[in-house]
Amino acid sequence: MKRLLFTCLMAGLALIASAQIKVTGHVTDSQSGKPLAKVIVSARDKDNKTKSFVQTKADGTYMLTATSNPATLHFSIIGYKKKTIPFVVGQTDYHVTLEQSAIELREVKIKSQKIRQRGDTLVYSVASFAKEGDRSIGDVLKKMPGIQVAEDGKVSYNGMPINKFYIEGKDLLQGKYGLATKGVEHKDVSSVEVMTNHQPVKALKNLSESEQAAINLKLKDGSKSHLITTINAALGTPALWNGNLTAMMFSKQWQMISTYKTNNTGEDLQRDIREHIDILDKKTQTYSEADYLTLSAGKQSELEKQRTLFNKTHLLSTNWIFGIGRDATLDAQVSYLTDRQHNEYESNTEYYQSTGSRMIEDRLHSKAGIERLAAKMTIEVNRDSDYLNNVLRTDLGWDGGDVLTGGTYNATQHLYLPRHQLSNSLEYIHRKGKNALTINSQNQWAWLPQYTAVERDGANYYQDLRRHSFYSDEHVNFDIGIGAFVVAMEGGLNYVDRSLNDYRTRRYQTYLTPTLKYPHRQFNFTLRLPLSYYHYDFGDSKRDDVNYGSSLGVSYRGIRNLSLSLTGGISQNPYNISNNFDGQLMTNYRTMMRGTTEYGTATGKSVALSAFYQNSSNGVFGFLTATRMWNKNPFVSIQSFDDDWLINGLMLCPNHSSSWLVNGNIEAMLPFTGGMFKLYANWLQHDREMFTGDVLTSYRNNLLSLDAIINGTLFKKLNWKYELEYGNSQLRMGDEAANSLQSFEHSFSLYYSPIKKLSLSLVGEYYHNEVVQHQYTNHFLMDAKAVWKLRSNLEFTLALNNILNEKRYAYTTYTQLTSFSSSTPIRSRELLLSIYFRP
Repeated sequence: MKRLLFTCLMAGLALIASAQIKVTGHVTDSQSGKPLAKVIVSARDKDNKTKSFVQTKADGTYMLTATSNPATLHFSIIGYKKKTIPFVVGQTDYHVTLEQSAIELREVKIKSQKIRQRGDTLVYSVASFAKEGDRSIGDVLKKMPGIQVAEDGKVSYNGMPINKFYIEGKDLLQGKYGLATKGVEHKDVSSVEVMTNHQPVKALKNLSESEQAAINLKLKDGSKSHLITTINAALGTPALWNGNLTAMMFSKQWQMISTYKTNNTGEDLQRDIREHIDILDKKTQTYSEADYLTLSAGKQSELEKQRTLFNKTHLLSTNWIFGIGRDATLDAQVSYLTDRQHNEYESNTEYYQSTGSRMIEDRLHSKAGIERLAAKMTIEVNRDSDYLNNVLRTDLGWDGGDVLTGGTYNATQHLYLPRHQLSNSLEYIHRKGKNALTINSQNQWAWLPQYTAVERDGANYYQDLRRHSFYSDEHVNFDIGIGAFVVAMEGGLNYVDRSLNDYRTRRYQTYLTPTLKYPHRQFNFTLRLPLSYYHYDFGDSKRDDVNYGSSLGVSYRGIRNLSLSLTGGISQNPYNISNNFDGQLMTNYRTMMRGTTEYGTATGKSVALSAFYQNSSNGVFGFLTATRMWNKNPFVSIQSFDDDWLINGLMLCPNHSSSWLVNGNIEAMLPFTGGMFKLYANWLQHDREMFTGDVLTSYRNNLLSLDAIINGTLFKKLNWKYELEYGNSQLRMGDEAANSLQSFEHSFSLYYSPIKKLSLSLVGEYYHNEVVQHQYTNHFLMDAKAVWKLRSNLEFTLALNNILNEKRYAYTTYTQLTSFSSSTPIRSRELLLSIYFRP
């Protein structure tokens, strides 16, 4: 029986084998004769159904196995005409040539998303927001909803300052955002990533949540791993220049941005290297010596600084970051700035006194010299289990200037204001499971040998201030994870030793801060109970004090597109030892500062409610924050006159003050305009008291600003923007009626490209300012520019600024118990011809 079954099986297999047919051959191009790879060869029956198929190899050959005689052989590949040939029984080799054919595709419209959401990260497509006329990534960031770029370079997301600005995941800038926003061109960036609730320290994830965002620039492949250089040079009249040489390199292991800039066209280069620290990060809160001596200058007006700054500036900056191991980097930065500024303005300052107002008129000419040298080196290791960050830095400054003024005073003043500082900050975190140990050490030394000399009405005055200070803070924090909660215990020692001429002050602090946290993805809860002991040594007297407080913060992100937070606290502020000196210091040609040897500490209460809205799919972002503060102060401010000298300072007199701060914005993309709408609102109210003469006077300052912006595109060639800004400054003294002043600014810009290589732009600004109640001044400024792009890397620009040659700008504002009216010169009509080249 077994032999019979075996015989039948073998006979069946032989029958199947005899029915299989192997077909071989090769396929070539009919014109070139070159072999064609990946051609699909199929065997089909009489009903044109595929029975078997195979692809040709790289040399064009194929071998096809069919189970029975097929009716046809079919050959097909994209870009060639299909070919079908009959199968001939007994023929096993087929050589085929295919003819090329054009492929007609139906029109396909591809619409990419401007903003994509990937978990907690928003990805903005740079190409979707960039407009003709934009060059730097900063120009495009301003057009992205949810992202705000201030004139000083500060970057925020939904109203809150970012905590990191990365390029390809590396923190090259170390807070100097202006180097990237102005130096990196948008055509080198493929996308901007906004990482919401970003915790930059890996060892603190799920232990310490962050409410802040970080920005990361993702570069295009063609902009990586090779040197990028750009050259901008401009000459103009009257005797103008502006130059910019930038070199950048972004590779996998290291990055570099180096730049040399120079101009006398009003561009403030200090903004480029201004370091924007994370104000919510406790380790950045170090002791800083305030300047007593000042070079009197006008208050900042609504005008862009570039219209009123008269300068001769040079800046050299180089920034490097290297990968030195697994999750470790070395960052080095050096910058040198030299600036010569001259200023000329006329002002009337009215000081409201209990005995009547006092008017001070100034016709001021000033020259200021600014010299800054800064170097910084950072070593960072950022791992899940360990974090190390050490920052060694030095900041050296040699500022000075001269003032000549007429009006109420006929005076000259010379100042020399050097400021030298050396500091080191070390932070180490070790994470094990749900527990983390943090060790933090900060040490800072400062030397300020400053002086001023004044000649007024034939009398000479001299003020020499030799100041030294040493600040040290050493603390340890231990986080313990208990279920879903984190209990943290932070304690340390803080020491300040400062001297003002021969007067020495020391402050010792020992503190302990227990904290309870509930860090959850949707709900975060933080309770802090700080307790501090202070010992003050004033040389001839000593003082001990205990300060305590509490703070509670709750945030919730469980509602779609909306997050809410509520914070509140009670605090006792330590005594400000900078105010502790006897007598008076001359700060400028008309002002004295009175010190105090009295002691007192302030207590404060605050509550803040915030709402943040984010709908990335529709491009709608917004936030609203309302903060209320109450303070009980031991000292009250003084504003009085001793003969012709204005006396500012403090006097021991318990008093109360309160404040409101409300700010918010809404930003939305407008598909029908091809642009965006933005609305910003800020309202600030202070209720305070001040000694004017011998009378304690209560007063209220109100400041309101509204800013609405809308932009779009017409006919694909015309970009436009309109902005309306409204301001209201108000002062009310005691029970008197409030005095208020209004200001309006209308601005528009048009950008038109009639042909591919030529673009034209026009900018207009109209200011309507109330300088005295019901009396207004009007100013109209206009600029024009033409850009001829010879190649993608070479273009010429002709710019005409202040076409109407407006001479002066006048405005008035209220601050404390004063009103300040100023008439400031505007840079005259200027013509510049510039060349841009990118090798």
